[in-house]
Amino acid sequence: MKKKALSILVLLLIAVSNVFAIGFGYHVIEAETEMDFASGIFPVALDYQFNFPVPDIIEGSSTVFAFRLNNGLDFRTLKQNPETGEFYALNPEAVSHTLDYMVLYDEFNLFFSQGFADDLIQLEVSIDGRFENAYEALNFMYKGDTDGLFNIVTKNADGDYSSADRFSSFSGAPELKGDRSVFQTYVSGRFVYDSIDDYIVKRDGMRFESYFRITGPWMPLNDKSGEFILSENTLTISRTLFSAPRSENRTWTSFVFDNETTYRLLLGQKVPYYIQGGEVWNEIASPATTHVITNSTSVTWYGPQITQDTYPSLSVFFNIGLSVGKALNSDDSKSYTELVAVYGFEAEIMIFDIAKLYWQWGFVTNPVFNEECRAISRIGFTLGV
Repeated sequence: MKKKALSILVLLLIAVSNVFAIGFGYHVIEAETEMDFASGIFPVALDYQFNFPVPDIIEGSSTVFAFRLNNGLDFRTLKQNPETGEFYALNPEAVSHTLDYMVLYDEFNLFFSQGFADDLIQLEVSIDGRFENAYEALNFMYKGDTDGLFNIVTKNADGDYSSADRFSSFSGAPELKGDRSVFQTYVSGRFVYDSIDDYIVKRDGMRFESYFRITGPWMPLNDKSGEFILSENTLTISRTLFSAPRSENRTWTSFVFDNETTYRLLLGQKVPYYIQGGEVWNEIASPATTHVITNSTSVTWYGPQITQDTYPSLSVFFNIGLSVGKALNSDDSKSYTELVAVYGFEAEIMIFDIAKLYWQWGFVTNPVFNEECRAISRIGFTLGV
């Protein structure tokens, strides 16, 4: 308990000190929200960076040498048995305990990025690290249970309580082994070709991104809780189908088509949750296998721009995910082929690109393995930087 309390204190001190440092050179890139925390109203994570003053090596293209830090809180659902690596979705009736937990994390990236051809092409190399500490989610206590995900609580004849570990090994979830605290370092690289002209409510062009990340016991400062090779390639195509101009910088209405396809290859003996990917829509994700292909197709209607970044919108989407190959973190030699599909819509009102009122509705028409089809609806309000 003392170790956990100390870890939380240290993490909070790091977060607070970094927030105060923003005024001295840091700038916020993104503030993330989570529906499981205050209904998505307040940010649970910040992504910000400090750019070192370096001149552009190539005229007309940017040269960036920077330190980026992302820290916050993540809410997760365990999807594989930590001892066997078996997918819980294969036998959901056998699960009698909560699968939810939460993670405090810090991830840093020291990277160098160079643009070419007026930043049409970008190359990036990075040295990275990530700290995580997992904790019991507190929502199970509201149900009157005393057991959590990681511990089993029993009461003896004298009325005294005792606690025991629920799992004896964590081959299926290597980042949860021991005290559920990890520190991993890795190297990564990125190639980006981006020809999309993005004017908030109008998008035209193509973007291709190829990302590579590798870690193993040979990395310095690595606690050996992660060992994997990731290759992720994403192609995005956008097209403005119709636009009615209102002024030079605003429109009365527009319709935009977007299609994004990602192929993810992941190899390794210890693959942590945060790098597995495969997200199809919100918490719906493809099973964690060696190969995962996801595709998102949408048509978005943008209403009148009151200001350049204040407007309503309505998106209709169809997303699919295909998992192929062996299950990660599992000794099971079986090869899986599983398709996940979701369709629905998202209605939003954006206010100065800071506040957002939204309504999301999606129907999981082809769920993971033998899970039931279901509809998911959310209404929320978010504040971001």
